[in-house]
Order: sequence, then C-alpha cells, then structure tokens
Amino acid sequence: MRRIGIAFLIAFLGLGWLGTVKAATQGKYDLPEPYLTWEKAYLNEFPQLQKIMDVMIQTTIDQMKEPEQDILHNRVCSAIAYWLAKGQGLSKEEQKFAVAGDLLHNISKEEKESVLTNPDLLAQANLMVKKLKGNGYFKNSPKFWTDDSVLKNPKIGSNRGLIHHITGAIKTGQILEKIGGYSAVEIEKIQAAIIEHSTGYWYFRASIDTEAKYKGAWEVVYPEPETILSKFIHDADLISQFVPESVTPEGSKWRVLAQKRWGAKNAVEEGHIVYYVFFRLFEEAKTKQGKELAREQWEKIRPELLKLMNLKPEQDPIKVLGVPKIFL
Repeated sequence: MRRIGIAFLIAFLGLGWLGTVKAATQGKYDLPEPYLTWEKAYLNEFPQLQKIMDVMIQTTIDQMKEPEQDILHNRVCSAIAYWLAKGQGLSKEEQKFAVAGDLLHNISKEEKESVLTNPDLLAQANLMVKKLKGNGYFKNSPKFWTDDSVLKNPKIGSNRGLIHHITGAIKTGQILEKIGGYSAVEIEKIQAAIIEHSTGYWYFRASIDTEAKYKGAWEVVYPEPETILSKFIHDADLISQFVPESVTPEGSKWRVLAQKRWGAKNAVEEGHIVYYVFFRLFEEAKTKQGKELAREQWEKIRPELLKLMNLKPEQDPIKVLGVPKIFL
C-alpha cells in the first residue's frame, strides 16, 4: 500500500491538486494516511461530496453511542474507492459516484427500524429492485429477489448486517434526492452499486444459507457486482476492513466483532477468529487493483494477529489451532 500510496501522492502533487480543505465535520476524527490524502483530493475535486460526508457522519452519530470506528470505516472506504476509480481512468462522474456510494453504503446498518420485516420498508425495497431490474441491472444474478420466504425470514430480514445493502440503497436514494444535483439515472446507478457491494463477504453468504436452510439462498439476497462502479465500491469496502487501526488494537472494530458476533472470550480467541475471517476475505476482491491492495494490507495485519495468538511468525494458525469452532 505504501509504495502505491506514495506514487499516487507524487502524481497528485505534480498536478498541483493540494489545497486547503475548510474545517468540516470529519476534522474531529483521525484518519490515517494515505486515506487522508486521498480524501482531501476528492473533496477538492468534488466539493459537493462534503454534503454527503456531513450526512454520513451526523447519521452515524445519531445511530451509535460510539460512532468513531464506523465513521473511520466509511471514510476509508470512500478514499479507496476514489483511488481505485481514478487509477482506472474512470470519468470524473464515475469517480464521484464511487465516493458517494461508499460514503453511504452503511447508512442504514445501525438504524433499528431499517429491516425488511417492516412491511412498508419491504414494499419500498420491492419497488426499488423491480425498477432497477426493469432498467437492466442484476442481469447476471437471476435468483436475486426471487424468494419472498428468504427475505421475510425474521433471522434474515430483521438482521441489519445481512440486509443493510438493500435498506441502505433505499435511504441513499432519499438522501441524494434531498441534496440535489443527481439525476434519477445517476441515483439508480449508485443504488445498484450499493446493493451489489456486499457479495464478497463469505460469512454473510453462509449466514443466509444457514438461516434459510438451503444452499444458494444467499443468491436471493446478494447480487453479484456487475458494473465497474459496483466492483470498485465492493473492493473499497472489502479492503477498508484491512486497515490495521480497525483490526488489531484492543477495542478495535474487528476484535469487538469477534467478541459480540462470534463469541470470542479472550485476546487469543479474538486473534484466531479475526485471522480466519481475513484469511478468507482477502481473496474476494473483484478487481486486480483491489486484490493487490488487499494482499498488501493482509501482510501488515497478519503478524499482529499472530502475536495475539502467541504464535511465531512462521506458524500457520489454521494448522496449529484449527478452524475456529464457530465456523465449523
């Protein structure tokens, strides 16, 4: 990541992009490099994205007692999405959409009422998906949204972690309409990309199949990323999980998830579970650039996770400790 980040920074300095970003809502939260540099770059290039940043931060604050980790995650996502999109030579419009999509991809994840077991919200979701399908989206995912029993299953439809891509797309449409400056076609493009962003999470797929009690049920809930925009939003979300500050320190996002989601009782179990989750995650990127960044970040967090497990650098946790029981 460092050599890629430095090269990117030099290129931007050569173009003379560096300016002063006015004090904004994100200023009170620390963001590590190179993400801060990339964030400043896209806000200078697309100052209208500050409104979306403000909405994301205020919404997260309203939803959570301790919003810092989620704000960090969303900002890192959007910075990586910008880097990926710009590195691929996408149009400025597409670059802006990639950032907007990752700023808002989690916008409903912590909203208690944003569940598909709410009939009104399910009806909104049905209308949105039907419209998007009618406009050519999700062609490579024929099973998507075809089994109501999966969507209405309380253990799926009321699990915000499993369905936040759907509810988030609904809320994103509402936010972008209110902010203004986005056409109906552009909003649909961003909504579709948000809906497709979750497919790379293997534990989400496994959870859907387990709760629905049949293999492949996840295809009803998660369409495959098809457009380059959705692939970048997907990969940015995936790679952002590997930021060391969110993974290895005590109290970090992933160690807390290991406790609360997967039942880890001590630091060794936290390290073991997080190692296994990430070992499987880093191969799920959809783009070449995404795969490279994921592997670079994996090599940074792997040694720290081994330390948590009291293992030596050359030891393989899966061979020594096996697969965590929760995933058997």
